[in-house]
Amino acid sequence: METIPVTLLFADGVTHHLKAAKGEKVTDVAASAGLTLLTDCSNGQCGTCAANCVSGSLELDDYDPSVLPDDEREDGAVLCCVSRVNEPAVIELPYDSSEASAEEAPTQKGQVVAIEKIAEETVRLEVDVLEPVHFLPGQYVRMLLPGQTQWRSYSMANESGHTRLVFFVRIVPGGMFSNWLTSEAAPGAHIEVSAPRGSFFLRNDDRPRLFVAGGTGLAPFLAMLRAVGNGSYAATPTRLLVGVRTGQHLFATEEIEALKRACPHLQVEYAAESAVTEGCHEGYATDLITQIEVDPRTQVYLCGPPPMVEAGRDAAAKAGLRRGDVLCERFA
Repeated sequence: METIPVTLLFADGVTHHLKAAKGEKVTDVAASAGLTLLTDCSNGQCGTCAANCVSGSLELDDYDPSVLPDDEREDGAVLCCVSRVNEPAVIELPYDSSEASAEEAPTQKGQVVAIEKIAEETVRLEVDVLEPVHFLPGQYVRMLLPGQTQWRSYSMANESGHTRLVFFVRIVPGGMFSNWLTSEAAPGAHIEVSAPRGSFFLRNDDRPRLFVAGGTGLAPFLAMLRAVGNGSYAATPTRLLVGVRTGQHLFATEEIEALKRACPHLQVEYAAESAVTEGCHEGYATDLITQIEVDPRTQVYLCGPPPMVEAGRDAAAKAGLRRGDVLCERFA
């Protein structure tokens, strides 16, 4: 029997990758996996099961239009109890996984295989795990140091489906993870690695893309571009804007050049606030958004510190792009 991949994203970042029979209702798909999605009437009359289809599309049975207005439906809103799966889809749910009686996927033991300082304040960390990690390009995992109770989240920069995970970590003075990386960690060290999480991921459609990265916020975009380069995702006109504090903070430029060869529609521009190197704009990457010609259909992806993300949202609005077309990932 033909099965179709369906991904459920919960508000707490927990992700479930499921398989649906063609025409199966989303609530039934979830139930088969032991998840009880929030619902009440089960026939599209109450809105309790409202969610957003953020990639792909779902076919809806009859429902009350006062519960799901046309404009919300056009923006991707769905009612899970009357939504049927006919193609791969990613559905974002507005509540935590605990409310769906969901058990979080098990963690894995990881082993550090490489640590390298590659730029001012930036370390490249490679971790091997036993089982391949399948994730949507742009998602992250949480990592836990031995003897600690506080998890730290980092986005993968590698392709999905591998046992070696690549991260770019900003070194923060006094930071727990930073101190471990710079003073204790060495190849062979062990670390706990969670299942993939997050709703910031590459949408697989034919719209132009604008990626804006602040510092180590570049990592998820490398994973996204690898997915495009290997043919897993649609190749569309894409512009990557990379912003750093100084020219000495730039990293992964050789990887980006290789990705440009694999992604012919990719354009890349760099910006540095100071100590500007050749080929860099002086200022912020978000400044460039209003200086370039942007197709009104463009979907914007912003990843970086909160002030940078907010500046990017404002710049995208000034460029005439819809707020609903701006996807954001903020990190401290």
